[in-house]
Amino acid sequence: MNSATLKIAHHELGMILREPKFLIPFFIPPILLIVSQLILLPGEDDPWVFTRMMLNCALLIAPMVAPLASDSFAGERERGSLELLMLLPVKPSAIFYGKLLALIPLPIVFMFLAESAYMIATGFSDWTIFLKSVLLGILMSFVFTGIALFISLRVKTARATNQIAHLFIFVLLILGNVFARAYYSYAIAPLLLTVAVVAAFVGVSAGSFKKFRLK
Repeated sequence: MNSATLKIAHHELGMILREPKFLIPFFIPPILLIVSQLILLPGEDDPWVFTRMMLNCALLIAPMVAPLASDSFAGERERGSLELLMLLPVKPSAIFYGKLLALIPLPIVFMFLAESAYMIATGFSDWTIFLKSVLLGILMSFVFTGIALFISLRVKTARATNQIAHLFIFVLLILGNVFARAYYSYAIAPLLLTVAVVAAFVGVSAGSFKKFRLK
């Protein structure tokens, strides 16, 4: 990874952090889940209830990366600034992967914070469930980043990208809850999911870069 890519990633991350509106959605799902459990299920001691809530927390935070990805690509094109970026004396790959790299830290940080806040607020202390939930959330954020990348390079506006990408939330919630027991019960399940998501993300990113280079 060259210095140009890192500089662009640092600049992009700084731009994101200067826009609090992009960070607010990361706070809302865990707050709602924690408050709802404390109010609706006070004194609950069923481990599976806590596990499902941590699962849903991860699955609801993951799609919040989609607006960041759509703004980085479709948003730039919509504002007319993508063409200016392409005139910089750096390779298109540095621009593309620099912007992509800037999207990775925030979901990871907020996933740890959200799941930690849930455990502190509820008193649930199963660290295996915690780590598996955090990993799941991070992997799903990669999934939504890939989806947003794919869509944003094929539509004209960031709003259209967000609307289409968030349609996949329902699919994610359904699949997540259907396969929840298998994911948390089998030790090999997180590894298999990690390999599958990383392979898919690399493939989608490579395909998206080819599309980006032709813009």
